[in-house]
Amino acid sequence: MNLKEYLWNQKIALLLELVLILILSLILSGFGINGFATAYVISIQMIFQILFFIYDYCRKREFCKQLKINQELLEQKNMISELIEEPDFLEGKLFYDCLMECNKSMNDEILKYKNQSSAYRDYVEMWIHEIKTPVAAEKLILENHPGEITKALEEEIALVDYYLDQALYYARSTSVEKDYMVKKLDLKRIVDQVIRTNAKMLIREKVKIQKEELSFWIFSDEKWIEFIINQVINNAVKYRKDQHPEIRFSGREEKEIIVLEISDNGIGISKKDLPMVMKKGYTGTTGRIYKKSTGMGLYLCYNLCEKLGIQFGIESEEGIGTTVKIGFPRNSMTFLRE
Repeated sequence: MNLKEYLWNQKIALLLELVLILILSLILSGFGINGFATAYVISIQMIFQILFFIYDYCRKREFCKQLKINQELLEQKNMISELIEEPDFLEGKLFYDCLMECNKSMNDEILKYKNQSSAYRDYVEMWIHEIKTPVAAEKLILENHPGEITKALEEEIALVDYYLDQALYYARSTSVEKDYMVKKLDLKRIVDQVIRTNAKMLIREKVKIQKEELSFWIFSDEKWIEFIINQVINNAVKYRKDQHPEIRFSGREEKEIIVLEISDNGIGISKKDLPMVMKKGYTGTTGRIYKKSTGMGLYLCYNLCEKLGIQFGIESEEGIGTTVKIGFPRNSMTFLRE
């Protein structure tokens, strides 16, 4: 609030003050008091009134200034009531009380929805864990009864298992800190483990695997990293070319990070889709061609990497292929983000 705004807000009071001065002048003149004495009395009255306006302006300006500064600095705007002090003027007190009451009501609503969301997430996780048991049993039954039909069923059940994992990690992605353990990890061993997990799919689709320098140590959570790499591999297989599909894993050391590059020679991503592919549910041109696309894989990878303090980027050229770059911290000082 600047002086101009304050004076405009006090325009009625200032107008009444001028009317009062005029009336007082007429009354004093009516009693026969000379002009000098009249001017002296009016001057004293005006000085006190000006001092009052200055005092009132200063305290209100300070309150508005602190309110604006705190609001600009805060990331969570709903916490503003915790930083401002109760003012000493009536309008400010009414505003402060109203703000505190609204903030309390909003926090109660947020807590209620957080509890509901947490309960729902817990139920989803429990359901996925329960459903994985019959899925695993079905896999064993099919492995013990090989045939053309069972082979087709194995592929579909593997797809169900993949989407169950995706749903499970999506449910957990809102509370990574509850299931996260930073350890020193061998990057090559993790890549090999994910390749073994997807061995049947890679063999079936005749995808060639190439591994270059991967002998690096990284610091992160093994389970989450395996999930992210698994999503990238599944995307590479899903959007492969019909002839000589290939996935290449390579690592390199930079100043503060270890970079894992996962490159394929698939159909690639168009320039207009590339900036959007990590947004939730976005399938783009490729997704409309490949009906099984959900638009969740890369979104989950990017979202999880951001929360885990890991860099995640994509480079692609339509018809040439795609390269996913994952940057791991070189030390154990990893901070989770909300």
